[in-house]
Amino acid sequence: MKNLPSLAEKTPKAQRTKEHILDTALGLFATKGYAETTLRDIAREAQVSLGLTYRYYARKEDLLLALYERLTTECAAQVRMLPKGPMGQRFAGALNETLDLLQPYREALSSLFAVGLTANSEMAVLGDRASGVRAGMWELYRGVVAGASDAPKGKQCEQISTLLYSGHLLVILFWMQDRSEEQAKTRDLIKFAGRMLQRVRPFLGLRMVATPLAQLNQILLPMFGPTVS
Repeated sequence: MKNLPSLAEKTPKAQRTKEHILDTALGLFATKGYAETTLRDIAREAQVSLGLTYRYYARKEDLLLALYERLTTECAAQVRMLPKGPMGQRFAGALNETLDLLQPYREALSSLFAVGLTANSEMAVLGDRASGVRAGMWELYRGVVAGASDAPKGKQCEQISTLLYSGHLLVILFWMQDRSEEQAKTRDLIKFAGRMLQRVRPFLGLRMVATPLAQLNQILLPMFGPTVS
């Protein structure tokens, strides 16, 4: 079981130190690579003792989880401020806000790409340790859907939340590999996704759409939804 933080670790100074170590690690991951970076390297670069580094992050995997949690918190704060509007518009807005937040971490995330996408990795994006982060992101997209001016009712709200969160991860994957200037193709993809969602929205109540949507949700929910443990 992971040790609970002491009262000293909850002080503003301790929190700043913890964030400084994480930021230093991300910089090293970007320049040196995740596999080649050690906790000793991170402590040296951050100009803190190795013991203090271990106090906050016993393993490199803890740094990845901290990054996932930071990005989820920052994304949630931005997405909560999205204006009322059609679901497609809010979905595109949420994706654009996410990419704006991820941009400073792009190089570091590139070095973590293999770790996050390896199925048997402890820190796989869809692995057990990241289940809490996925639950938070799923809730974020439920808010995107529920807060829309054309939000569907009942179970469809949750079904579409699962679908949009799955789409969120696919867009990030595309963005990571996007070599166009300033990743312009990813922004085009987001616009397209928003427009397509708006075109599909009037047909969600039809059985020919609602039934396969429910079936797709059953497939995706165990991996992407909040029920993962």
